[in-house]
Amino acid sequence: MAKVQRLGRNSTLTLVQSAAEAQTSEDVPIPAGVVLRGEEEALIWGQFTRARARNDWRDFDLLLIAKAVRIEADIRKHQRVLDQTGPLLKNPKGTPIANPMFSIVDTLQRQQLAIIRSLSLSQTETDARTKNASGLLQHRLRNIFGDTDDLIAKPD
Repeated sequence: MAKVQRLGRNSTLTLVQSAAEAQTSEDVPIPAGVVLRGEEEALIWGQFTRARARNDWRDFDLLLIAKAVRIEADIRKHQRVLDQTGPLLKNPKGTPIANPMFSIVDTLQRQQLAIIRSLSLSQTETDARTKNASGLLQHRLRNIFGDTDDLIAKPD
């Protein structure tokens, strides 16, 4: 049985594919059945999905990312409340107590980190999908192309 050889990140084919992906829509499509709750979640979706090249995402990964996006939006919402109310509140007797928002934010962050860990988003060195640094290459190419992307022919 012949062994399939991975393309190096400096191969011509890899560079051409990365350039093509950099010029197509950056946004990874949202999987069927997933509904984002607003513009903030749409923004977070883009931030999370740029962790990998578009073609490196599996449908199952995207479902988990959707959960992490929802949790991140909730963290931000609760953190805003915590910032407004402060770290200490007073109970009905006037005794200072820790703001209960701390435990809510903490619980959400733990859930989110578990999802991120399961996707290995923070371990790019050992993740086979990112060893070729295709996401970094796409980012660099986007920066090079800048505003000239209107001049480059795109597939229909």
